[in-house]
Amino acid sequence: MSQTTVSDARPSPPRRPGWTRVGVVLGGQGVSLIGDQVFFIAAVWAAAQMGGTTAVTLVTLAESVPRALAMIFGGVLCDALGPRVVLLRTTTVRIAVLAVATVIALNSPTVWLLVVVAALEGALLGLGTPSFGTLMPRMVNGDQLGRANSVRTMVARFAPIIGSPFGAWLVAEGQLPVALGVVTVGCVVALLCLAPVTKEISAPSAAPSGVPMWKRTGDGLKLLRSNHKLRLLFFSALCLDFAFAWPMNPGLPVLVIDRGWQVSAVGLVIACWAGGALAGAGISAVVGERIPLSVRLVGSGVGIGVLLVAMVLAPTLAVMAGLSVALGVCSGLNGPAAVTLYQKAAPSDRLGTAMAMLALAGIGCAPFAYAISGALAGLTSPELAWAVTALVAFGGPITAARALRIPSA
Repeated sequence: MSQTTVSDARPSPPRRPGWTRVGVVLGGQGVSLIGDQVFFIAAVWAAAQMGGTTAVTLVTLAESVPRALAMIFGGVLCDALGPRVVLLRTTTVRIAVLAVATVIALNSPTVWLLVVVAALEGALLGLGTPSFGTLMPRMVNGDQLGRANSVRTMVARFAPIIGSPFGAWLVAEGQLPVALGVVTVGCVVALLCLAPVTKEISAPSAAPSGVPMWKRTGDGLKLLRSNHKLRLLFFSALCLDFAFAWPMNPGLPVLVIDRGWQVSAVGLVIACWAGGALAGAGISAVVGERIPLSVRLVGSGVGIGVLLVAMVLAPTLAVMAGLSVALGVCSGLNGPAAVTLYQKAAPSDRLGTAMAMLALAGIGCAPFAYAISGALAGLTSPELAWAVTALVAFGGPITAARALRIPSA
């Protein structure tokens, strides 16, 4: 099996210092992510109030399925047109869609309005996500890439802390149009930040291949087959994402109910994890380069597996919350290191395709994890399903360790 070489394949860093531009881009992304979280919470709560469980399911599927499908094309578009073009266009269309939805919601908010907006939002986010994933390697030098990805992780972890309660409060007050307006403003801020700082990112020099877009949907799989190191890092991320999916989403409330704890326990455990992840990403941003990559990538991966198993064995809520904080710290260390190594292993002319596959590792595996682990929980017990799912996490550090043994070209 031939391995794609990437000698001098990194996009050329900007001549002037890139950290100012990184700060502007991530500041805009932070505002946008807060708006996205407000919209998601508001849409789900409003759907529940208007149509119950069926409406919530429709809205959730409308957002997730188009997003996953569009992400495949998003990577190809990024490589063909460049991230600047894709991001500016998708963000502009998002602003238009959300502005129209805000006006409609002022007069006649319905479940079907939420479904349509969620589907369009999901598709546009899916098209833009791979392009945004390619910005950090194009804006900072290679030795600072890990720190930039750590800061990006901090922004992503911080947004739900503000956005979730704000969105819930707005819907509780009957202000769905205001929630839609908030996410619209967030997109405007993101666009204003992206437009000036991405001017120096050049468009792809290669001419378009002429191959129809639908025929290029398999480019990501072809890339993984041809690049052994990239393939190992992808499977590492896939194992960790699969292990997280059920325990930290549907599995947690099921376990809480099974143990007779209060519903607030779910929020406490998730908040503890988010706080730990924020701290872990902060550590990685400040002193990450002083910590060996094997510790940040392999050691934290082992820690994730151990802590996930330990959480289901925790005798009290306090112990589980403490373990959740530690789990978050390991996640905050692991995520930026994994993304950075993955970006460096990917060829620059197919970086968008590579990032699309990495994003799909998380988004795409979630439904399978829910189905498999949920069925196992029904046949056995929530505790056993949690433990078995958590054991998959150990595949992450094992494959990551193998990837680290492959020298960078």
